[in-house]
Amino acid sequence: MNGSYFESGVIRAFVPEGWLAFCGIDSNGDVTPKKIHIFKDARLETDIFTHAGITICYFAKGEYYYSPKGFYDEVRDIEPVTMGGRTFSAYTCQSFGYPYTMLECREEGTVFQIMVLMKNGDHMISLEDSDVIAILSDISCKECKETAD
Repeated sequence: MNGSYFESGVIRAFVPEGWLAFCGIDSNGDVTPKKIHIFKDARLETDIFTHAGITICYFAKGEYYYSPKGFYDEVRDIEPVTMGGRTFSAYTCQSFGYPYTMLECREEGTVFQIMVLMKNGDHMISLEDSDVIAILSDISCKECKETAD
């Protein structure tokens, strides 16, 4: 599959051709390298409001992480998802009427939280799509590499 890697300084992820990747913002409204958005067929960062895509958040050792599971509607646990050597606990939910699949993986005190916006307007993605699998199978972080070395 054609594509390139996006590196935020903390997270590194494969981005298939036709997808747009960029850093997200934290709860203070500041751009953070600990959150990246990867959206299909997006051309501008504001396309996150009209397209389907993936948001990857990373919580380092010692950072507080509280699963947002209780904040969503129509939460339903699904079977764990294994991709790229990681096993994620998983659930589906609705947020403001939008369908999500949420993935969480805890590794040696760190957490990857991945939010997959399945449908937004006419745009749809699935965990079975080859491009989605390619993204979810090739995520790493600077701290993870330092820990492994």
